[in-house]
Amino acid sequence: MRLPFRSFFQKRWQHWLDRRIPPVSEVTLNQRRIFIFLNRQGAMAGLVLVALFVGGINYANNLLLGLSFFLGALFVIVIHHTYANLSGLRIAAVVARPAFAGEEAGFILRLDDVRGRGHESLLIEWEGTAQPVDWVHGVMEVTIPLPTHKRGWFRPSRLRLSSTYPVGFLRAWTWLDMDMASIIYPHPEASEFMPTGPGRDGEGEKQRSRGHDDFEGLKTFTPGDPVAHVSWKHLARGQGLLTKTYASEETGSDTLDWDVLQGVPIESRLSRLTWWVLMLSRQNRSFGLRLPGTEIAAATGVEHRDECLRALALFGRERG
Repeated sequence: MRLPFRSFFQKRWQHWLDRRIPPVSEVTLNQRRIFIFLNRQGAMAGLVLVALFVGGINYANNLLLGLSFFLGALFVIVIHHTYANLSGLRIAAVVARPAFAGEEAGFILRLDDVRGRGHESLLIEWEGTAQPVDWVHGVMEVTIPLPTHKRGWFRPSRLRLSSTYPVGFLRAWTWLDMDMASIIYPHPEASEFMPTGPGRDGEGEKQRSRGHDDFEGLKTFTPGDPVAHVSWKHLARGQGLLTKTYASEETGSDTLDWDVLQGVPIESRLSRLTWWVLMLSRQNRSFGLRLPGTEIAAATGVEHRDECLRALALFGRERG
């Protein structure tokens, strides 16, 4: 019975938040968007204050009553300052950087104040990541790295921006949906075999590909490279971890083809194609990409690489 009740409560809470603080790319905090309440330390201090007040009444002790009234007045002042530390703060979404599955995607927020005031000791909590912001004066940008797990669009849930300034007895916070989404590419998986299919006319062209025939050169070691190809001599000389690369002449086209990887699981196919897109882009070689329902003509450049990675990331996923 607890799970249905909890699910019902969460849905009602999200619905209420969506009406009170709707998703926006820029928001200025005001009374409608800020919540404030005692934290654990404040609750303990409140209990002590009540005990002092009851003791003062019970024993007719004016000193205890005066101390209780004084501390109560301080509580009221602290409420004002804690609220004011968030009030007027403007948060704007800047950009959500793409990433590969399993890595962290950087979400950049811009913080400033519409009245030019400063804000201290802020804490941004987002998808399990806590990012402290010690001081906001003027315009500043904060990059929050969020963990990713699978390819496609990654739209994080609401973030919590909070502060316990100045004495730590009260917490002021807000829940914001910055309406940001990052494109997550498939995780690259190294492959010795270039999955190129036949050209449009059924004829191939001679090209160099990774193989085991002729020594081609050295490159920096990357995870997934065969250990047998590591150049131990260069490592012993202190020149770093390098990998020997080999090439062979083969006949094929310049188009990475989905159908060549028959029998390979879908996610593994996408990972291998992603690895080859990155590899060919580093080599500044012209290549195309053929997926079921999508074909990208051969080209070079960063824009072409990003277009191919985007097609791989959104394969079989929602494109909106």
